[in-house]
Amino acid sequence: MKTLALAALLAACLTAWAQPAPEGPPGPPLDAAARTQAARELARQLRERYIFPERVKDIEPKLQAAAAEASDAPALARQLSAVLAEATQDKHLRVDVMPEMPGRAKAEAAEMAESFRYGNYGVTRVERLRGNIGLLELRQFAPVRQAGPVIAAAMTLLANTDALVIDLRRNGGGDPETVALLASYLFDKPTRLIDIRWRAGNRLEQHWTSAKVAGPRYGQRRAVYVLTEHETFSAAEDFAYGMKARHRATVIGETTAGGAHPGDGFRLSPELMVFIPTGRSVDYVDGGNWEGKGVTPDHQVPAAEALTLAQRLAIEQLLPAQKHPMKKGGLERALKALDAPAKP
Repeated sequence: MKTLALAALLAACLTAWAQPAPEGPPGPPLDAAARTQAARELARQLRERYIFPERVKDIEPKLQAAAAEASDAPALARQLSAVLAEATQDKHLRVDVMPEMPGRAKAEAAEMAESFRYGNYGVTRVERLRGNIGLLELRQFAPVRQAGPVIAAAMTLLANTDALVIDLRRNGGGDPETVALLASYLFDKPTRLIDIRWRAGNRLEQHWTSAKVAGPRYGQRRAVYVLTEHETFSAAEDFAYGMKARHRATVIGETTAGGAHPGDGFRLSPELMVFIPTGRSVDYVDGGNWEGKGVTPDHQVPAAEALTLAQRLAIEQLLPAQKHPMKKGGLERALKALDAPAKP
């Protein structure tokens, strides 16, 4: 388990995985000895912790060459991250500037707690759409202890809808335990989800849905649609992959980013930390995961069109079986509204 003091590094990795470290203003100069030591420590940490040690066994000379070209901590972080990306193609593996300071851990914990609270622990939109279609938008899978009550409240509000859309289009990932918690609302009996194989001890950590949930269980009778985009990442991909593989949800949108290796943050120097994947996600059903290739949607459309298509598919599935005149009329009007041209 990662500590709260390292959560800021994880958040940076989840939200900026596809982008190079920003240039920004230069930092204080780092002498050659400090740069060399940081590169050496990074190579050591990789050999001891990285889930795929064979990919980095000969990487230290490249790290040292990159370090020699950097003048300060931001430049060093960029140079080292570029070497790691080229050698491993691992979208979680990243070096970031995070100066070591007295009392920093406590300050970071408070800052991250406020950040999670301000983001409503990932739940940014809960709505009943036309046709009695539920919508749950999640921007992150926040820590399960804090996210659990908010998800329970959201699922209570959505309990009487006839189909559910879960929007992960801007979700950068988070806590695998929260993935399992949300999935627990969608199954009627305990179901095995995506496991994690950790390098330490070659340990397999199984993830299952919970026998009990705090809110009303949505169950398996009603259709679920998951929306994705190309920046949907990490734990959000875990959810989409697991629901698709278990035929519990229809995935709509764009192929996701392709990051399936969980891990933790480790200090390299007083200026730098690295996020190292120490495990890999693995689906016991097919033995695979989404690393490097992403989750391919069942219906591939631009992200901006995914919600409309999900509504259409849900309504078209519900209409044939609907006998109640009022409900049938509501579905027909909802379908007609989707076909209406957008107002200028």
